[in-house]
Amino acid sequence: MDTLNERQMQEIELIKNAHFLTIKQLAQSLRVSEMTIRRDIPLLVERKFVSQVFGGVVSAGIHDDERKYVIEDEISKNKNLKLKIAQKAVTFMQPNDVIFFDSGTTIQLLTEQIPQDFFCTAISSSFNALCVLAKLENSTVITPGGVFSHKPGVFYDLESIRAIRRYRANIAFMGATGYELEMGPTCAYIEDAPLKQAMIESSKTKVLLIDSSKFGIVSTCSFARISDFTVVITDSGIPPEYAEQLRANKVELIIV
Repeated sequence: MDTLNERQMQEIELIKNAHFLTIKQLAQSLRVSEMTIRRDIPLLVERKFVSQVFGGVVSAGIHDDERKYVIEDEISKNKNLKLKIAQKAVTFMQPNDVIFFDSGTTIQLLTEQIPQDFFCTAISSSFNALCVLAKLENSTVITPGGVFSHKPGVFYDLESIRAIRRYRANIAFMGATGYELEMGPTCAYIEDAPLKQAMIESSKTKVLLIDSSKFGIVSTCSFARISDFTVVITDSGIPPEYAEQLRANKVELIIV
């Protein structure tokens, strides 16, 4: 059995003390690349020092209920930023629009900003988004259907993807788990990627809602190039090199 090196021991200690850390946070703390951290984590998981969860890494000693708490706590830290992004995004909606709503917490916050008397045709595979959209009595709400996948919280099968591709929308509001300069926007679950791709292909205006904690993060599945988007709405924490890449690709950047 290989001996852990000093860096890997430091990673274990950092995760143990913080309970939950993202790959980006670990890389920044140790002043190494995120790829280095990604190479280390499988070994630490194998040795049962840490566990990988959605969005980052937790100490293996944390029980499931505690793990859920620390993850939710980390997500809540960015809620104000996500809310500002969602409030800006809702101004892009026009009455009678046909609108795709992707999955994710920022998209859910967006649906919660829609006035109750608003009328549009809303299309989504996201359970959380649909729960909010279904309360818009003046709007038509469409779900392409499929089998419910718990982790991403979406309804998914091949027929649902074909259905999305048959629709046409004025605008699609999209989320991402990460966005890295070379890898582009990524998501965490394989079920999510084809749904996202179908929405992008079938809409005129594509709006990516992403807070600054997602920059520099590479998640499991690629679903688009950054040049596929019309608009990116984010906060003032966006690194300069990302703003430069967006402008170079003629993507409108809106900072809230």
